Amino acid sequence: MDEAMRRELARQISGLGEPRQQDDEQFCACLRVLGDFLAARRRMPDVRAEDADEARLGSWLRAQQAAERRGALSGARGSKLRELIGPGWAGMR
Repeated sequence: MDEAMRRELARQISGLGEPRQQDDEQFCACLRVLGDFLAARRRMPDVRAEDADEARLGSWLRAQQAAERRGALSGARGSKLRELIGPGWAGMR
């Protein structure tokens, strides 16, 4: 059983719903910050970075990747991330 299936079954058993996603304005703001980061540093943000802003951005991106893998990310958001990062964005670390 893969990780996504394990999480889905745990959610079903516990009765907890999908985590709440940000509204579109918050998503677009994070997307702009990610675009600026990628342009300036030419690499993906690291969740383990000492810089708290980079670590937070890395965590946000990981959450988007996880949502994409489990089919919970809207097509429009996935398209915006694909345009910014590239076609394999959901599997990048």
